[in-house]
Amino acid sequence: MLNNQVINVINMYYKGKNEELYTKKSTEKIGLPGIIYDFCELNNIGVKSLTSYANPSEEWYFTMGKYRDNSFEVEYNSILTVSKLADVYSLEHNFKVVNQDPKKIAPVLVGESEDAYNLIQFDLEELIKRAYDANNFSRMFWVDSLRKIEGITFSDDVILFGPDVTQEDILFRDVLDILPD
Repeated sequence: MLNNQVINVINMYYKGKNEELYTKKSTEKIGLPGIIYDFCELNNIGVKSLTSYANPSEEWYFTMGKYRDNSFEVEYNSILTVSKLADVYSLEHNFKVVNQDPKKIAPVLVGESEDAYNLIQFDLEELIKRAYDANNFSRMFWVDSLRKIEGITFSDDVILFGPDVTQEDILFRDVLDILPD
């Protein structure tokens, strides 16, 4: 199902040169399902939209707060990205731990995963899955997101990502490089 959606996006916007529709879809705002906001409010989870410009995806940052036990301190957050071009989303969970090592170089240790690190992230993930599955969305996992798409490259002036376009790029980034910055 995910492969079909990627192929549809390539055919519609990249091979089809449908720049007007691409721009229209990318400038539309999409919101989170209300049940996700309700869950976040009930569980003191901060929600912040990270997309304030025209983009082929919408992104939200969820802050779960900190857990402390004596000198141990960890902070949890999650990032949800939803494509505006196809019914696809991705979800990443993160943590940040204060580095207590007296010989540390970095003040914090960080990690990211597709799997939740604590129960509140797990519950949020299950709710997101239920909400988006009900609308026939597919979740893009890292193994799919990193797949290179043959025959499509970023424009020559895009150096941040390199020339190769991945499935994640095609669904969530402005590969056409036509949207205002």
